[in-house]
Amino acid sequence: MPTFAYLARSSAGGEISGILAGATSDEVVDNLHRQGLVVLNVVEAPDKSKRQAASGRNGFSLLRPSTRDLALFNRQLATLLETGIPLVRGLQGLADDCSSRMLARAVRDIALRIERGESMSDAMAAHPEVFDNMYLSMIRAGEHSGTLAEIVEQLAVYMEKVDALRGKVRSAMSYPIFVLVFAVAITAFLLYKIVPTFQQIYGDFGQALPRFTQIVITASNAIREHTLIVLLVIAALVVLGTLAARSRPGRYMLDDFLLRMPLFGPIVRKAAMSRFARTFGMLIRSGLPILESMELVAGASGNAVIARAVRDAKARVAAGRGITESLRATGKFPELVLQLMGTGEEAGNLDAMLIKSSDFYDREVEAAVQGLSSLIEPLMIILVGAMVGVIVVAMFLPIFNLGDAILKGGYGR
Repeated sequence: MPTFAYLARSSAGGEISGILAGATSDEVVDNLHRQGLVVLNVVEAPDKSKRQAASGRNGFSLLRPSTRDLALFNRQLATLLETGIPLVRGLQGLADDCSSRMLARAVRDIALRIERGESMSDAMAAHPEVFDNMYLSMIRAGEHSGTLAEIVEQLAVYMEKVDALRGKVRSAMSYPIFVLVFAVAITAFLLYKIVPTFQQIYGDFGQALPRFTQIVITASNAIREHTLIVLLVIAALVVLGTLAARSRPGRYMLDDFLLRMPLFGPIVRKAAMSRFARTFGMLIRSGLPILESMELVAGASGNAVIARAVRDAKARVAAGRGITESLRATGKFPELVLQLMGTGEEAGNLDAMLIKSSDFYDREVEAAVQGLSSLIEPLMIILVGAMVGVIVVAMFLPIFNLGDAILKGGYGR
């Protein structure tokens, strides 16, 4: 049955949009009229695969709500559920407060679906571009256990923690990346504009230059004479690198490199452990089965190496081995997490121990970022100085013997 996107106005005067199934557009209009809505526009929606592609489910979308947007929405939704405000009316109000247009449209459609009798989890499942599998599983668990408000509150805390952790890691890596790009740009400028000037000056002497200087001049000539080729090669490398990173083997190699990288590797590993522990602990606390929780953790880990390790451990748990023992066998988890998990597994409070280990790694990431910030600045100064200094030394090296070169009628005699 085809689906139709509609825009309507409620009795309160607010605009509502969503998607409805119907044999014809007239049937959809009649359905909306029965709900007391004034229909403004109805158009046939693309098929499911096209909607997924447009929404970003199978790719990147600038319209996708951020983790911070979802955290704020969950915080407001938890308050709404606790205060007993009618859910449909409350969701319509939350939609007006959403800073993300995609999230606002999804929330309005969820309110309409709930008003028609659907459960919240089923209504949210219609918007996979906004709510992922882990989120939907927790909402279903909250509905079945009667603890939906508590689950939504946990999701809000979880997303706030994840957003804060991601911001710390991003701040640690953004400064050196910016400085590196700046250094490359300065080096390219020197090779393209400054070196040719020195080349012309030294060319008047008619003698061979030092080998070091000649190498830099040769590189400058190659860049200036083949600028388009150089730019095409750089663009091709960027495109190939992006495509490789999106493939499963390429993503695994990239994440493994990030975990092993000097200086930044420990921060990335600690952030990955914090996210793993917090996600796993939250899922267990919500009452989901262990195997289902492990599969969701693997999908939400954000690191292909950790995801593969969790799935390997899941297979061992399914075969009857303990959780901690199975994770230790992968060799990808630090002993601190495993010891806390072992204690929690024996005492029956695995979720609490996982949350504690996540809090510990949050503090570790913050301390590591602060330590790296004090270390990275002098390292970046040295790096920029070295890149620029190589060209400067190469260009001024012939001047050291310039007096002799002028007296003898040429350089190097």
